[in-house]
Amino acid sequence: MTRKIALGSAPLREPREPTTEDAADNSSGDRRPLADRVLALLDAVAGAGQPMAVKDIAEKLALPKPTAHRLIAMLEERGFLARPFDGRLVTVGPKLRTLALNTLRSSLAQAPSHARLRALSLELGETCNIGVLEGGDVVYLDRVEVEGWPLRLEFGVGSRVPLHCTAMGKLFLAFLPELPRRRLLDCLPLPRMSAATLCDPALFRAELERIAACGHSFDDEEYMPGVFCAAVPIRDGAGRMIAALAVQAPKVRLSRESVADRLPVLHRAASDMAHALGIDAAPAEPALSP
Repeated sequence: MTRKIALGSAPLREPREPTTEDAADNSSGDRRPLADRVLALLDAVAGAGQPMAVKDIAEKLALPKPTAHRLIAMLEERGFLARPFDGRLVTVGPKLRTLALNTLRSSLAQAPSHARLRALSLELGETCNIGVLEGGDVVYLDRVEVEGWPLRLEFGVGSRVPLHCTAMGKLFLAFLPELPRRRLLDCLPLPRMSAATLCDPALFRAELERIAACGHSFDDEEYMPGVFCAAVPIRDGAGRMIAALAVQAPKVRLSRESVADRLPVLHRAASDMAHALGIDAAPAEPALSP
């Protein structure tokens, strides 16, 4: 079932009356409009890849500390920023994540990126998906289902699947920065979805290390019996994973043994997809031994 996400927020307005914070801004020589400072702050936090300290944000953007605190509080109140864990660090909030998700979903709906996904599905002769990390799930952003698919799986755009037993989910976990990954793994449940699901924390962490080393991930009937899936990262120019590209097929048609010649095709398509989305993609990775 497709989930529709509504996005709305209160408008950002310039203060009507001068404040002591504004005086600090003026004395520092910072004459940038409020909108410019807000956008620069959101860009800095979203691009950091991990929570940031307020003093680091202020230094990065050349903002007086009172101004940084005021802007962060305003954006936190509106849900665009959040203070996780002990409250001292700042990270993206639910509204900013929703904005990013909707932006990427809108981009994927455009002809070039969806056409590339369809071409990949035709080349491989199997169903192909694109997903992103959202909270504790993978959200499907685009999907092309091959004709003749023997299993009718209800995975439309907006569907959510678990992290621990899907190829895309394990890929996201493997490439998360160390601190967010450790904190997420400490509280991530590992329920058994099939006989092949990895439910032992030690074995699961070892699996993530293997994925990080080889650059791709498999779901070998771990989520659904009879279904095999392989996923590779879609990266930006800085090498950060922003989405996952996956091929999905019945186990009788795709397996660990037969997928090796499909991996280079997936990596090339991931690079093409990044370009189609207007992202400076990192070079396609060579396929390493599973």
